[in-house]
Amino acid sequence: MMLRLAHHVTCYVCMLVWCCVSIAGDEAPAVRFSERLIADKYGYTFGVMAHDLDGDGDLDLTNVDIVGKNPSAASLLWFENDGKGAFQRHVIHEKENGWLERHSIGDLNGDGRPDIAVVSARDGLLLWFAHPGQTVDGAWKRYVITTKNPTAYDVVLADIDGDGDLDAASAGHNSHTLAWYENPGADGWDHEWPRHVIDTTLTENRTIRLGDFNRDGKMDLLAASVGASFATAGEAADPTQHGASVVWFENPGQLPGTPWKKHVIDDRSRGPIHGHAVDFDHDGDLDVVMAFGMRPEHVPEDRHEIAWYENVGQPGDSTVWKRHVVGPLPCAFETVAVDVDGDGDFDLAATAWSKGDRVVWFENSGDPRGKWTMHMIREQYFAANQVIAADLDGDGRPDIIATADDGSRRVQGANELRWWRNEERR
Repeated sequence: MMLRLAHHVTCYVCMLVWCCVSIAGDEAPAVRFSERLIADKYGYTFGVMAHDLDGDGDLDLTNVDIVGKNPSAASLLWFENDGKGAFQRHVIHEKENGWLERHSIGDLNGDGRPDIAVVSARDGLLLWFAHPGQTVDGAWKRYVITTKNPTAYDVVLADIDGDGDLDAASAGHNSHTLAWYENPGADGWDHEWPRHVIDTTLTENRTIRLGDFNRDGKMDLLAASVGASFATAGEAADPTQHGASVVWFENPGQLPGTPWKKHVIDDRSRGPIHGHAVDFDHDGDLDVVMAFGMRPEHVPEDRHEIAWYENVGQPGDSTVWKRHVVGPLPCAFETVAVDVDGDGDFDLAATAWSKGDRVVWFENSGDPRGKWTMHMIREQYFAANQVIAADLDGDGRPDIIATADDGSRRVQGANELRWWRNEERR
């Protein structure tokens, strides 16, 4: 199937998007954003990362495009930043008969250049592409990490076994599996990497993120299981029935066969979709931010929301948590912590997926346990999915980047990649 290449264009026309939530009294005014389209008319897109791929000191973007269902033609793309936030499209890999989605960037072969690991969700693959060297436009060599990750959903990179190179860990969507893959070094890159299963009970496992929760110098894993769809009201109170949970797994160290100890952060709240670990309250230990919802069959829409978990245990313990609701967000999909307004505390940027269809940010009042104010970045951004924050134009302010998919027949999705320039306060 021919890839539709000509319709991917870079748009330099910006549209000012003003925050639409009023702020009363003497509270600080909202931040203004200007919107820029990077690429549109995708067949399907889900997955975006920011990294300096060409070594010129600014942040480029990586993204995916898929045309067709099965067979499909998937492309892994990078968008070259001119330093001011205008982008030129390049192809890393194309005509992959699979379903490339979320991905992670890191130096997998130890040559000092960023490589890319990506899931191929439909076929259960993890792939990685080696940076070509001096010229980023050269051929990125394709390698297979594993063919044994059914319904692969997301991947992260870290030195999991402490041997000095980057390993990979993945979430399996319908396989409910969390696993990690041991980097075999140059002699083993043409073969599948040794696979180590961490857990197989995470019902619809979507979140996989990194953090040293117990401060022992080893990278632990954050995971979240969405849980069973259409759970009844009675089942919602029983985690053995609804299956939803937010958990972290303790890295056992250099012995690959050693079990990872599972620590429950929350097994009562239904529908955790995407989040990550961050020292949200600046007290020296890792907290967790999380979006809940995505679809009403996961949890009723009156419980779709953004929340964060305060790590209230002893330093390095991370076994006692307190949940704080930030605010409602129908069809909430993903949230990331970022100081949007430059006041020194973490705010939250978030997306709402199909039937929610927006990009927003929640303003931290200074006490994350207190009042939050939601501001609209973009309404009617249909089927918004992944959101990240990065300074794309080098002005010292974090910008917001998001993709939107095809809506899975719930809405007509936008199928595009956009960024919103942080213009400071109005």
